[in-house]
Amino acid sequence: MNTLPRLMRRFQDEDLGPRPRIVVLGAAKLGNYVVLQPLLRGLRCKYPDALITYVGSQRTRELEWLNPWIDASLPLAEQGPAALPALAQWRRTLADRSQNDGVDLVINADGHAPHTAAWARALAPRFVVGAAPIPPGDHPLQALALDPHWASPTLVERYGGWIASNSIRELHCRVAWVDTDFERVELPWEPAPPGLPPVLIAVNGERAAKLWPLQNWLALLERLRREMGLAAGAIGLIGGPPPAEPRQSGDRLERALLARAGLRDLRGRLSLPVLVGALARSRLCIAIDSGPLHLAAAAGCPTVALFGTDADGIGASPRDLWAPRADHVWVSRSRQRCGGCLQVRFENPACPLERHACMDGLPPEAVWPLVQQAWQQGSRRS
Repeated sequence: MNTLPRLMRRFQDEDLGPRPRIVVLGAAKLGNYVVLQPLLRGLRCKYPDALITYVGSQRTRELEWLNPWIDASLPLAEQGPAALPALAQWRRTLADRSQNDGVDLVINADGHAPHTAAWARALAPRFVVGAAPIPPGDHPLQALALDPHWASPTLVERYGGWIASNSIRELHCRVAWVDTDFERVELPWEPAPPGLPPVLIAVNGERAAKLWPLQNWLALLERLRREMGLAAGAIGLIGGPPPAEPRQSGDRLERALLARAGLRDLRGRLSLPVLVGALARSRLCIAIDSGPLHLAAAAGCPTVALFGTDADGIGASPRDLWAPRADHVWVSRSRQRCGGCLQVRFENPACPLERHACMDGLPPEAVWPLVQQAWQQGSRRS
């Protein structure tokens, strides 16, 4: 049987046959995995008999194992270019087992990582969405899939008629020709142990530019305790397992908060499905733009999302692209405008300015009304 690579073509909603083999290329980030759930669900609904494989991460594998929309996962994202031999071998094995030419469609959902175009080549599909070593294609959705400016305020205008928003959840679906409820994000969960704090916070992130200052956290948490009558241990810190010694700004921020704010340290102590279960029954979550924020929103937890962006969405994070859009999520607005991160497409790890204007422009008193609204909704859920 011939298993040599075939000529890939840009996908334009062609018929994939009765039992298509679809591969979705993901990233080694929790938030990226969460926002892909509408796409994975939509693919399963559109192609109920498909074999859907997700190239994911060791970090999210606990959730991938329980995902009802996919048939298999390959935890290779952390390997980057070194994963090429494993992907090529997997493709050959698939072709041998199914007695056909292998993969029908690859959806590259991590096109900003340069190695994923080579991954697409190694999988040799009939059709591809997103970054791949072939011409870009002529259709507007093919152009959108390769557009490096998804965070641009003009994106909806430039692709008028093809997208209704620049929500990343919708965009991933549109470029793959999937129609679904773009903002309905569902995750598997497991029961949380009793006695967990009713309030959970997430303060760390991979980009220091997104961090909220220590003094702001201390002031907000003190007011929360005082005005809501919270007992000691009622606020828990969530996030990934902490390093033995702080390596970055967010690690130092966590350590300082644990020393001064009397938090219960839950970092790395709950599996991801259990953390989703804990968030589902929590009264409130306050989080910066990070993976735990997306878990909380998916779990239905009343959530305050700390984005250092102004009313137009300009700031440290691409708010309109990434922020969850749900009536149980309140998104902050900074009083100061700074487009420095947008100009470099958010590729800067830390704020390039001496003064972190956008996050400094989000004082605790501006966040407090959002906390009150989320708390009230949480009290109705209790």
